[in-house]
Amino acid sequence: MKSKPMGALFGVLALVAIIAIAQPAYAANVPITISKGASATNGTCSATTCFNPQVANINVGDTITWTNADTVGHTATSGKPSDNQTGTVFDSSLIAAGKSYTSTAFNTAGTYNYFCMVHPWMTGQVIVGAAATSTPPPTNASSGSMSGTNMTGNSTMSGNQTVPEFGPVASLVLVIAIISVVAFTAKTRGLPKL
Repeated sequence: MKSKPMGALFGVLALVAIIAIAQPAYAANVPITISKGASATNGTCSATTCFNPQVANINVGDTITWTNADTVGHTATSGKPSDNQTGTVFDSSLIAAGKSYTSTAFNTAGTYNYFCMVHPWMTGQVIVGAAATSTPPPTNASSGSMSGTNMTGNSTMSGNQTVPEFGPVASLVLVIAIISVVAFTAKTRGLPKL
């Protein structure tokens, strides 16, 4: 009888699709606190007085949540104040006092510099995966030009992302497997057809 092998095949296909599209269970959310009084440091940030920690070492797939413990708004914006890559990887927009911003997953190993657009001397780094041997950013960054920056509230990472290996294919396999199981079951068990 063919029904058992076919049912097992559809079940395996469905399981593979579910595993392929599921988020990794080991992904972590790493907290960074924007320290109380960070806005008053006037360019003299240390490893804990502005972004705490100033350098965050994370694994591929992890996210970061910046929480503003200060009394004024801040941002967590990728890049450096003086480069033309500002905000291309992530941009929290303005994080109000007492609020938080969580990034999307960092899916590519590397070093991501970031700063506060309101207080550009506040700098930090996110080091993802193998790039963990990088040096920390300077604690006294010059303000540079702030023209052309974006404060639109974009809360997704748009650069340096990779699509999971089975991403769109897994969804298609899952849909095909479900439809096949339903059709096979309807045919062999005599379920009413629409």
